[in-house]
Amino acid sequence: MNGGDDMHDNEYLWDRSGPVDPELARLERLLRGHAHAGAPRRVRHATQAKPMATTRRRRWGNAVAAAAVLAVCAIGVRAWFQQRLQWEAGKPWQVVAQQGDVRIDGRRQAAQALLATDGTLETGANATTRLRAAGIGEVAIGQGSRLRLVETRTGRHRLQLEQGSLWARVWAPPGQFGVDVPGADVIDMGCEFLLKVDADGNGSLSVLSGWVQIDNFRREVLVPQGTRVRLHGSGAAGTPHAHDASAGFVAALDAIDARGGAVAADGEEVRRLIAASRPQDAISLLALLRDHPQLADGPLFERLAQLLPTTPAPTREAWRRDRTAVLNAWWDALPYPRVKRWWTQWPDALPKRGGKMAYWLRTQGNG
Repeated sequence: MNGGDDMHDNEYLWDRSGPVDPELARLERLLRGHAHAGAPRRVRHATQAKPMATTRRRRWGNAVAAAAVLAVCAIGVRAWFQQRLQWEAGKPWQVVAQQGDVRIDGRRQAAQALLATDGTLETGANATTRLRAAGIGEVAIGQGSRLRLVETRTGRHRLQLEQGSLWARVWAPPGQFGVDVPGADVIDMGCEFLLKVDADGNGSLSVLSGWVQIDNFRREVLVPQGTRVRLHGSGAAGTPHAHDASAGFVAALDAIDARGGAVAADGEEVRRLIAASRPQDAISLLALLRDHPQLADGPLFERLAQLLPTTPAPTREAWRRDRTAVLNAWWDALPYPRVKRWWTQWPDALPKRGGKMAYWLRTQGNG
């Protein structure tokens, strides 16, 4: 064995000089994918750490800044809201627009007049006027109306509509704004509504957004947006129905209301009502069943179960066991905003110069 030749042949292992051994070349090809990255790759990772840390710090800083901005905005909104609700007791309401013969306490008024507590506002033929309702909304009065400001202070504002028509748009917690009509109180729940009554208290209420409660001290009626209800001078209110309910549905509903709900559970009036009912009419059927629970013995119960499916599906056994639970489940299934979420009606806080109000002023609240 020649030691010098062996040393010469093995020089490839040390500095890759000398002849290439075929076996070594094969091993190199097999192990190439597992080769150590070496110092240069480690240096590359090290240089990337600093930018990543900087990015994390920048993102954290942005998050803190955004949170601070949101906190400031929340404080500002809260301060604005509290200021909006504050109103000195007895402070007059301002007339912000008028047309035609408008009188306060018998004296003809010019623009920018004031309506004080216990003051009476009257509009003549073809006359209209608009008031700023404290700091929580606005009220427009149609022709041939007579209205009195009964009370105004932080948390409570009350008008009395003796006759005529009124449009109100309010953004405030439920119960702060109300209108007394002959025989009943109309209580705002944070909404927009149209109200029309004659001197005997007969008329109607239409709700355009939110909810309104009618209270005659014997019975409460909740009226949601998109529905209308008849008012009667006796203080009784009818059953709410959708603005676009069919004539047949309204006629059947009026027939049931005229008898105070004292109709047979499977009688002709109920069957006509159900035959004309649509999903949008579920509020009427539910209100009837709440006020006249004996109607659950007829087809009204099955129709409500179809229109307002719930899980579990209600049964008459469940109705007899816990009527309130069944009513609440159906009530929650109605496609209306919750009364307690009045603040979601925030567009009612914005000034309105056209749209529904302008149309109503032109038509004097009819329809």
